[in-house]
Amino acid sequence: MSPRVSAGLTQDREPVVSSLQLETVQRVLFAIDRGDTLHGLIALECSPELRTIPAAESYLGYCMAKERGQVWEAMRLCQTALVADPDNPAHYLNLGRVLLLAQDKAKAIAMFWKGISKAPGAERGSLIGRAPRGHSREHGLILDELRRLGIRKKAPFASLHRGHPLNRVAGRVLATLGLR
Repeated sequence: MSPRVSAGLTQDREPVVSSLQLETVQRVLFAIDRGDTLHGLIALECSPELRTIPAAESYLGYCMAKERGQVWEAMRLCQTALVADPDNPAHYLNLGRVLLLAQDKAKAIAMFWKGISKAPGAERGSLIGRAPRGHSREHGLILDELRRLGIRKKAPFASLHRGHPLNRVAGRVLATLGLR
């Protein structure tokens, strides 16, 4: 998205975002990712014009869930942002975080894995910082969340439940042989 000077709508009904708004959103997103969700909540709520940016709406949802416990409203905001920009891994990150706050670990992990599968788009380069080796910053944050939850290797027999005795024994044997 290229920065524009005015904050209105073009003839195509596409929201126009100024470079100052992009800078503000970028600073707020970095603050939220560092753990300062209260600052992010205040900044995003005090600037309703920033809500035209899907990433800002998604992060606002996460801040609302974290600071106020409004998980249902937060899920709605994150899902709205996800519909507007389905290829942005930040939306999957924030929706996964909200689902964790809602005590739905299985759905949160599924959201994190969907976010990992999304390739970072070039059009978000100005708004979302890039990490080394072409991965977006969000991919690193998603991996951090998954590590914190405990990433587990896939079961040797995917068609069987993870706790099935055959999976457990095969997993131990493969680990002993150094094949896992």
